[in-house]
Amino acid sequence: MQQTTKPPSKWKVILIWVILVGNILFWTGFVLWRHRGEPEPADSGSDFVRAIFFLVLGGISLVAGVAGYLLVIFTNCFTFNFTRPVWTEMKAKVYFANIFVPLGWSLGLGLAASAFLSPVLLVRGISGTMATMLPVLVMVAVVQIAQLWILIWSPLDKRVITKRLLAQGITPAQLQNGMLVGLSDATRSSFKKFAAIEDDIGALWVSPDQLVYWGDNERFSITRDQVVELERKADAGSTTMLTGATHPILHVRLPDGSERQIRLHAEGQLTRGSQRRAIDRLAAEIEKWCATATAAPA
Repeated sequence: MQQTTKPPSKWKVILIWVILVGNILFWTGFVLWRHRGEPEPADSGSDFVRAIFFLVLGGISLVAGVAGYLLVIFTNCFTFNFTRPVWTEMKAKVYFANIFVPLGWSLGLGLAASAFLSPVLLVRGISGTMATMLPVLVMVAVVQIAQLWILIWSPLDKRVITKRLLAQGITPAQLQNGMLVGLSDATRSSFKKFAAIEDDIGALWVSPDQLVYWGDNERFSITRDQVVELERKADAGSTTMLTGATHPILHVRLPDGSERQIRLHAEGQLTRGSQRRAIDRLAAEIEKWCATATAAPA
């Protein structure tokens, strides 16, 4: 069996950060530029009244955002039946939740910041609606940049995998010995995928003689003689490129003689850093299993 590793260039990782952060900053600056020089409405009221208004509005928005997040988490993104596959529908629901829920708390924080900073900006010569909009848009941009590193939906992934596998007969004790993973087709570009890159999510067990996977849609086991190659390669279309993570890719020979390339994703981590470490641990476990010459007795 062949093993290859293709780490990405550090310059490519830096370029991804520049593109993503630069895109956020560009659109923030563009909106501010479009509203430059606009005067404040004549009936905007005193600074104190405006501050109170923005604090109340910001508090409502923040509470709505946090409540929406907790609602999505504890309703499993409004999924209640785990006796059937759920991942295909959930990917679309999480996609839209990821737009509206963070927007709620980022606008709330921005409006609250505007209540205190707008008078200061007005004193420093920033006039019109710019003094009001600047703190709000900056806070929205900061939250978006933070979300490049913090994986806010990882608790949801863990809950969904757990509930789906328990509904299929996997016991809690068995789940403790498995690794939460996602699967994707390594021959298909991730740039062409809507919402989540993973085609399936579930758990992987490394047993002495085979790799066993149970997921939302798929179940399979792989023996050593089926593994043609174990490759480690970064996914250019995934945000895991932000840390330069190299996913393990199993080249598996199928019974009909064809070959399937299975890219493995680590699931359930809270940050990009912990996600990369989980991917490295996953790859190390599989490399160790592949390197074992003979299977241990059951």
